[in-house]
Formats: sequence, structure tokens, C-alpha cells
Amino acid sequence: MPNPLRALHPRQFRGVRLFLIITVGALIAALAGSALLPAEHRGLVIGLVLAAGLVAGWFWLSGFRPVWTAVAAVLGFLFVVSVLQETGPSLLQLRGGQVEAQTMGLRESDGPADRYHYTVTALSGRAIGGELSLDEQAYQVGESLTVVEEPDGLAHPMLPAEVAEHRQSWLALLVLYLATALLCFLAGRPRRPKTA
Repeated sequence: MPNPLRALHPRQFRGVRLFLIITVGALIAALAGSALLPAEHRGLVIGLVLAAGLVAGWFWLSGFRPVWTAVAAVLGFLFVVSVLQETGPSLLQLRGGQVEAQTMGLRESDGPADRYHYTVTALSGRAIGGELSLDEQAYQVGESLTVVEEPDGLAHPMLPAEVAEHRQSWLALLVLYLATALLCFLAGRPRRPKTA
């Protein structure tokens, strides 16, 4: 049986370039969406990632099909931004558990949006990684509450109701990633030679 891949030209796989740019951007966005970075710095990181992706794409994607490339880039942009927003909730859905905690500290964001960031500790005295971020000052320091935490501290803790709002976000990210991959490969297909 003949190998169907033998007839493929290497140029037919150049959509991997666009897919690689989007994947690298998504990995950086995932790191920014974890507890490794304070929540108020996420916007700056995503702006830098998207600017770098735009520059890389400008120099690396010449000759691609313009319509498919534009559609893949838009979907890739949505995917990277979604990864930034959904990394924490996805980790909490997949690995998190509820714990009774107590607020130990409170600080307010310096940015344009007023956000309140709580340092929380389990009632057993164990520190919980990251900060609980809320739009309003819902708790006083020393107040008890229930949070969902990621055991290794990779995600900022969230209230159970907030995690429920992001129901199955990891599955939506997977579907979006596969759709982006398909569009990237369509964008990189060589054009058919014009017939006289």
C-alpha cells in the first residue's frame, strides 16, 4: 500500500509555523494566568505576548493564504486570551478542592479597575498559594470563608461560586485549540498553480 504522506510537499506543513506561534503564546499566557504572576500584571503580559506574536507572524508567514491566515490568527488570538483567563479556573476544576480558610491580608489594585486581593490561610494554619481576587471588598481581615485551592499552589484560590461559573472551561479550551490547529494548517497549504 503506497504511503499517502509521500506525495506531500514540505510546504504543505508550513502551517505548523503559525500553530507554533499561537502555541508558544498560549503557553506564556498559561504561565501568566497561573499563580506565578500577580493578577494585575496579566494584561501587560498578554499585550507583550500578542505584540511578539504579531511581529513573528509578520516575518515568518509570508506566502500563506491570506483569508485562512486571518481567520486562524483571530481564532488564535481568542485562544491565547482564553488561556490567560481560564488557566486558573481550569486547574481548580481539574485538581482543586474546597478548604475552610481565613483572610490574613488585604490589598487593593493600583490599576484602573478596583480589585481587592486577599491573602488566605487554611484554618489549619497552612498558607494557601496565590491571592483571592474579588471586585468588591466582601471580607474583612480575619474573616472565615470557603475557597477552592489548587494543591500545588499553581492557581489563585477562588470562591466555589466563581469556579462554578467557569464550568468545563478546560474542555472549551481543548476544542478551541484543535479548531485553531486545523485553521493554521489550512492557512499554510500551498496555493494551486494557475492553469492557462
